Amino acid sequence: MNTPKNFLYTKQHAWVQIKDDIAVIGITDELQEILEFIDEIDLPKKGDEIEMDMECVTLNFDGGTHDLPSPLTGRITKLNNDLRYNPELIHSSCYNKGWLFEMEYDEPDELEMLYSAAEYEDEIENMPDL
Repeated sequence: MNTPKNFLYTKQHAWVQIKDDIAVIGITDELQEILEFIDEIDLPKKGDEIEMDMECVTLNFDGGTHDLPSPLTGRITKLNNDLRYNPELIHSSCYNKGWLFEMEYDEPDELEMLYSAAEYEDEIENMPDL
């Protein structure tokens, strides 16, 4: 399993990379493998206010959809528009070119609720499939 050590994670298979006061959000290698072939991604809009655990991204895959909740509370500041035309970036580069959006986060204490890479790996070993 590919789990960068400098990222934070949710049990819903989102990752968070903190860059100063901005959080970059994406999906984990685990989730992209589970969904197998994501063919469309519905992202929030720039400027949207979202709350932790609020569904904000819909991943359309062969056989259904998967709604991804936000890992943090804040404002969307930037979208990865490349995903609109190349959703396969999620599969080829989920931790780099396949990021979903950037946000300013309002509640730094929420970071403490996220998993480290080791905690995430331990957690998903005991999770049932989606």
